[in-house]
Amino acid sequence: MKYRLWASLFMFIVLAFGMVLPAHAQFFSKMRILEKNFCDTIPIEFRRGRIIIPVEIEGHAHRFIFDTGCSVGLMFTDRAVSLKKKFGLTLANDAAGNVHLSGVKCIPEMHIGHVTVRNYRVVLTPTQSMVNNEYDCRQIVGCIGSDFVSKCRSVKIDTEKGIMVITDKQGFFDSEKGFRFSFKEDARVPYLQVSTRADKTRWCLLDTGFPGFLDVRRKDIAEADTLDTAIGSITAGVYGKTDEERLLMLRLDSLRIGDCVFRQVTTNCQSANDFVLGSLILKYGSMVIDYNTHKMIFHPYQYDKGVMVANSFNDFMLMTRNDDNLYVTLVWSKSRAYAQGIRLGDRLTHIDGVDVSGNPCAYLNLAPGDHVFTFTNMEGEIKEIPLNK
Repeated sequence: MKYRLWASLFMFIVLAFGMVLPAHAQFFSKMRILEKNFCDTIPIEFRRGRIIIPVEIEGHAHRFIFDTGCSVGLMFTDRAVSLKKKFGLTLANDAAGNVHLSGVKCIPEMHIGHVTVRNYRVVLTPTQSMVNNEYDCRQIVGCIGSDFVSKCRSVKIDTEKGIMVITDKQGFFDSEKGFRFSFKEDARVPYLQVSTRADKTRWCLLDTGFPGFLDVRRKDIAEADTLDTAIGSITAGVYGKTDEERLLMLRLDSLRIGDCVFRQVTTNCQSANDFVLGSLILKYGSMVIDYNTHKMIFHPYQYDKGVMVANSFNDFMLMTRNDDNLYVTLVWSKSRAYAQGIRLGDRLTHIDGVDVSGNPCAYLNLAPGDHVFTFTNMEGEIKEIPLNK
């Protein structure tokens, strides 16, 4: 079985600053959109579970992630653009459950398509973090959160056409085809109701910053089939990763959102996150998020008595540490990678004989194809393993 190494790195690294304390709400209430009665279509890139949108600041184009699981904007670096003074600190939590005080600054003016946004407040993330390493390699400088969508009022994401439509016009998507379901918002972040069993419906965060399909909690898996187990960590936020723990790979026969049924969903069970529906749902259909009506509309690209997902998991995970080296943080026990000798804690040192120590971008930017990867374990044993990236 060929497994996609390009997605194994950070596949389930999620960036979700889901809560900003009400005491600090004034930091994020000054954003203005100059245009009125607008509708604009913006080109997007959907790659490796990331929705990347172009944002123009000071006449220069920058790459930002569009992240509905993020209640506010983020900046992964303050070197790429000029930011206004720091407005103070706000308390934020990342996807690994870590809570920190973070600085708040302001982008005085930016353009998303033909829409002008002024005074967009952003939370600054640590320069040295696992997540920031990935984004530096991709030349991604920040994140546009749900605060932008709630201000625009409505957005449609269509990854098949590679576009995002934003509008403040009420009723603009009323004639849109697809499955309709209600959502609620908490700190501007959208939650919808999902069900994995006939008698169990629960609220689930729609998080386009999570590059997987679904993440669940242990108490919600009674009807799930366990495909594999492992000890490790697969979730990291800007403040650190989750602790190593026993993880389960699961197969859900069905997942229901309103009247739409998704079949054969492979997911994992780990404790850091609540129920999370990620960006890979957009691989299977377009999505409208309308804050005017608090309705979502999902229109499958293909539909035959339900949406067949049949997704797979990567054999193992790589994450960076403070030394900027890549380490195996999880390898599934029944995988080919495990059979070839890859183990938890192994460090990636060479690719095709070239030293990549301290250079995670060498891996992230590696061209697809057959390569020889060299790992070193904690005892100093060297393992050369051919893999297809």
